[in-house]
Amino acid sequence: MIRPAETRDLNAIITLAKEMHQEGLYKDIPFNSEVFIRTVSHCMRDGFAWVGEKDGVVVCGMLATIGEYFFSNAKLTNDLGLFVSKDHRKSRLALLLLKEYVSWGKNMGASEITMGSTNGHQGTGLKKFLENSLGFEYVGEIYKLRN
Repeated sequence: MIRPAETRDLNAIITLAKEMHQEGLYKDIPFNSEVFIRTVSHCMRDGFAWVGEKDGVVVCGMLATIGEYFFSNAKLTNDLGLFVSKDHRKSRLALLLLKEYVSWGKNMGASEITMGSTNGHQGTGLKKFLENSLGFEYVGEIYKLRN
């Protein structure tokens, strides 16, 4: 089951986000729970913050925002993270969250709904999953220069 995130879900969402953080390219950047809680709260109020439950336990979550292009009043969505516990990565919950995200973006009037991965998990079948299951189109790459 998926549903909008609630304040009571914060600890579970933090746990999932920390798990993802430790597995990816950002693990050397300190995770700050206070900053993360502000982000989740913003998404709960003005964006997209949903969770997925299995047997009453939150096992995944997704955060996203909506805003205008830097050159237009047209809107686009930006995913901030899709957090899925290791034990549930092959479940349908992630697909259901992503479908809800797409629906939310369309209902919010977004011209584009974006989804990306910058945490080092690009070779895990995400591209095929997004294209084949949800109709996303691969449009480019992101490069990073770290100090």
